[in-house]
Amino acid sequence: MYIYRLLIFIFSPLILAHLIWKSLRLGQPRFLLQRLGYRLDHIPQSCIWFHCASVGETNTMLPLLHELHKRYPEQPFLITTNTATGAEIVKRQNLPWLHHAFLPMDWCLTTLAFLRQLKPKALYLVETELWPNLIVLSQGKGIPVSIINGRLSNKTTDANNWVRSVYKQILSKVTHIYVRSEADQNNYLNLGASPEQVSILGNLKFIPPASINTESQTITQRDYVLVASSHHDEEYLIAEIWNALQRSELLVITPRHPERRDSIIKQLEQIGLNSDTIALRSQNDSVSEQTRVYLLDTIGELMQWFAQAKLVIMAGSFSHRGGHNILEPAHYGKAVIFGPHMESFADESELLVSKGAAIQVQSFDELGKTIAVLLDNKASRIELEDNARETLQPFASIVNDYADVIDKNI
Repeated sequence: MYIYRLLIFIFSPLILAHLIWKSLRLGQPRFLLQRLGYRLDHIPQSCIWFHCASVGETNTMLPLLHELHKRYPEQPFLITTNTATGAEIVKRQNLPWLHHAFLPMDWCLTTLAFLRQLKPKALYLVETELWPNLIVLSQGKGIPVSIINGRLSNKTTDANNWVRSVYKQILSKVTHIYVRSEADQNNYLNLGASPEQVSILGNLKFIPPASINTESQTITQRDYVLVASSHHDEEYLIAEIWNALQRSELLVITPRHPERRDSIIKQLEQIGLNSDTIALRSQNDSVSEQTRVYLLDTIGELMQWFAQAKLVIMAGSFSHRGGHNILEPAHYGKAVIFGPHMESFADESELLVSKGAAIQVQSFDELGKTIAVLLDNKASRIELEDNARETLQPFASIVNDYADVIDKNI
């Protein structure tokens, strides 16, 4: 821990400069102030605190938080995130009992300032968010720290001996670790957790999202194929395939980072698309018969677009990003295609593929052929949809299992 804290101190000027730059870029002074441990007066004390990295983890926690609120309607809950996109997801819930703050940087002073102001009852770290100072200082303040829906990335498990020694030290301060699978359990044990600390509860991503019953999109009545959570170059390459297919359906692209809009448009223009054939959600553009691509360059609307999609292409899997949560469209009973890079969702993708509930392709050429087959063959598409619903139905009880263990700290 000494070396970790020394490194944090040495790099603190650069980290602070980055925070200031990002706060200015976002136009959100709150981002900077809360990452320094301030401007928290709107959050009640004695909350139950969940830390989620970003959008995916936040969406995963919402069904659990709804269940906990049903059990304890007077208890306030807090979600902290590292990103503004995660913050926007919480804001859009508009729930008086659910609050948001940006996680303070993992410096001792900022973390202590945060803990002193809020005095949370308990802290739950979601999936892989292992911040050494946060864990050690929370435990020192008598705040029980647990990990839920625990998983470890390959980057963490393959870390060098010094990094592993830091993780082993901080895991000793964790009250309990509730993991998704036996493989995750073994990873935590190999990293230094004790067998008594780790329990398998299942994967919260397998339960239906809290927003499953939200209204469908109302922008267009045209049939559309949805490209979800795309990254750099994926938009260009998928749109290029789409152009070659000459389909009558609309292609809806939802970039993982909407602020990339201008660069995406420039790339789309390289394949012959222009202002007459591209419509933007952020500009409230209407969708005409001439529209080929609709860019959903906003935050928090993706779930609504899953509901009526004819087909979903889960991006982040055609570049070395590790993929994104393919269970979200599967919960809507959608036919899902994804690419070869699903390292972060290996268990989920393996399950859906093995049950005939999704299709994994290995190249963009194969993607184009698969799109054409599924759009032209309704029976094949419906088979995927039915298999997706049937595969996920048995996992509904997981949310209650997690709520039961959190009961202890409320």
